[in-house]
Amino acid sequence: MSSFATKSLSMEEYTILKSIFQEPKFSYSKLAREVNLSPPTVKKRLNSLINKGFIKGFHAEYYPEALGLESHIFLLRVESRDKLQVLERVLQFQPYLVQQSRCYGAINGIMLKVHIPSNSVNNIFTFLEYLKIHDIIKEIVHSYYIGNGIKTRLNLECWNPKNNEFTNSNWDLWEKNIDSVDYVPAFFSLQKIIREKAKNILPRMHYEDFMILKELLEDTSKKNADIAKELDIPEYTLSRRIKFLQENVIRNYLVKFDPQFYGLQDDLIFKVICGTRALTKIVYLLQNLSLPFDSDFRQTDDGFLWKILLPPSEKMRLINLLWSMFPALQIMVIDPQSYINKSFDPSNFSFRTLSWKDSCEFMVEEVLDKARKELLIV
Repeated sequence: MSSFATKSLSMEEYTILKSIFQEPKFSYSKLAREVNLSPPTVKKRLNSLINKGFIKGFHAEYYPEALGLESHIFLLRVESRDKLQVLERVLQFQPYLVQQSRCYGAINGIMLKVHIPSNSVNNIFTFLEYLKIHDIIKEIVHSYYIGNGIKTRLNLECWNPKNNEFTNSNWDLWEKNIDSVDYVPAFFSLQKIIREKAKNILPRMHYEDFMILKELLEDTSKKNADIAKELDIPEYTLSRRIKFLQENVIRNYLVKFDPQFYGLQDDLIFKVICGTRALTKIVYLLQNLSLPFDSDFRQTDDGFLWKILLPPSEKMRLINLLWSMFPALQIMVIDPQSYINKSFDPSNFSFRTLSWKDSCEFMVEEVLDKARKELLIV
């Protein structure tokens, strides 16, 4: 599938594809000027890219802390396939679920991502510990955002469509610099990153802002007129509120894509136990020698988790690099067919109290009650 797709990709299409990944929120006229084609031609080529599967859609990404939320990822170890299936169904009742998928390797189980109200992580632990006590979960590994989050995004400047390979991935520079990073400036750089968090703008959010944001997180290709009609608000109000969201809430506009079309087959999680010095080095390199792959780097209480989507040719280089630094390196592979994504849910916000619903009853008891009714737990 992937090799067939790359053979049918013209250089015009590749040029458009690179530009779109760099700036997913584009206008046809601006994109046409960048690639030196007419707007009708650009639109035709874009439709071809969508039909071939190189592009699956467009969506926005938001800063959780701008909305008074925190982003957490948990790795949940289970001991059998039956318990794995039970856990998958129970987690889907969690109101702040963002994403879950199966993972296999050093930890067999579930990768769980949640965006929860600030200072409510104890409720999630209460929920997960209940499942642990009842022998559904064997182990809980917790990780959390560093500052606004340390992420890298797919960069097609480093991708060759003729042979479906990535070049200039910076591993040589990583290997050259990993032992020479000056800890002092790297440490101060990390401290600065930790402090740089999005400002909480919940007091300035309107009801329609939540509804508009939900639309943008799902699909940014809709015309403003269509969104305004669906939400029953004036188009000029929509434009004004989108500008507000772009300035305060939206982190990025992103392209939805099928990894296989770019030879990206290995969605991996690396779990490392290390001290602050080693963590600081990795963060410093991520900030200064960025990689052309989608990745999400997070801190744990005793090290870090790093989720990264790689082509097979790059996988072993990163494994060898990390293993040389961390002999107890743990590696998991994510099952791409098991991904479950949950839409942003404005109903979790109470406009009466102007806050997210963060009670133990809402985040724990109601979830467990639903699971009991389905006879998933006792």
